[in-house]
Amino acid sequence: MPYSWLKKSLIVITLVIFLGACESENSALISPELPYAYVPPPYINDGWQVGHLADFGFDEVQINQLMVQIQNKTYPGIDSVSIVRRNTLVLHESFRSEFSIYDDWIGNKQLDKHLVHSTSKSFASALLGIAIQQGYIQSTEQKLLSFFDYQEFDNWDQLKNEITLNDVLTMQLGFEWDEWNFPFGDSRNSLTAATTGNDDFVKHMLDLPLDSTPGETYAYNTVASIALGAVVQNVTGIPLEDYAEQYLFEPLQIKDAQWLMTPEGYPNTGSGLFLFTRDMAKFGQLYLDRGVWNGFQVIESSWVDASLQKSVSLSWDYTSGYGFQWWLGEFQKGAESIPFYSARGFGGQFIVIVPSYDLVIAFTAHNYDNDLNDLPFKLIEEKILTAIN
Repeated sequence: MPYSWLKKSLIVITLVIFLGACESENSALISPELPYAYVPPPYINDGWQVGHLADFGFDEVQINQLMVQIQNKTYPGIDSVSIVRRNTLVLHESFRSEFSIYDDWIGNKQLDKHLVHSTSKSFASALLGIAIQQGYIQSTEQKLLSFFDYQEFDNWDQLKNEITLNDVLTMQLGFEWDEWNFPFGDSRNSLTAATTGNDDFVKHMLDLPLDSTPGETYAYNTVASIALGAVVQNVTGIPLEDYAEQYLFEPLQIKDAQWLMTPEGYPNTGSGLFLFTRDMAKFGQLYLDRGVWNGFQVIESSWVDASLQKSVSLSWDYTSGYGFQWWLGEFQKGAESIPFYSARGFGGQFIVIVPSYDLVIAFTAHNYDNDLNDLPFKLIEEKILTAIN
């Protein structure tokens, strides 16, 4: 399944090939050419308690083999992985060896800090939820246009007045929008059209014709997620990057989040957040624990519950529905169907929550120009879940 992104160009990102790389899964064993020996993650006073895989129900040998398979490119394109069980970080590995064009956007010089692409959308949802709990917004039933002071719109339709924040959160706005069936860079791609030669992405979207009644038809829309960030900034009067820092990142002990900015001066909450992988996993743990991080209620539990509730039914690989900028799906382990929730970004930037296993996994990757965007899901289903006793 394709995922949307905002980017300046498509390039193939190559990593340095390790000596002795194997070409088949069966040959991917720990060897002198590719040494790997698991050690628990270091304690760095970032809010995580750390522990050993074996103490949290994992078969260390199986996880070791998986890490070697990632390292030698049997499973290509993985840049990092963090595994959390029972609120304890038990694995963090980084395989990234080169920067990409995306790092140039913000001058990033840290290999383990990664553009998370559309995973940014789930953070936009969280910030909207925080603004609601602080009283800036009454409910998700408020009308989208009420948060902007645009004087007129192209292709006016009275139904535009009926678009609610709920419609935006669930990507059922009703606009003519298609950013999946044509590649980014093609003028027929709605995201390309919105971000090329426009200084105000949100206004461009609001000017489009409607092709369905708001609240009825799902259409994945990155600019809709940017609009959520704009709403929060407009109602609070606080620059969104500062608001996010004070009310989300600082409580989560995330010290180095960065945003790509849009021309109109908002953080790109559709696809522009840069994070460390350990910090991505914190966001997953926050939602697994219904808004609590290390004993502090960062987001109201009711917002988390609503966010992870199926608002739209979908039927794709690893996908059964969509909530408030979160995806719902199921893994299979033998005859067992295991529900999970995920924040997903182009190329394999995933935060995955598996409640029944008290498990959070974060991946970054660079599988941009191949069919391996869903590789982290495959690794979780076939390798990580099967390594849990």
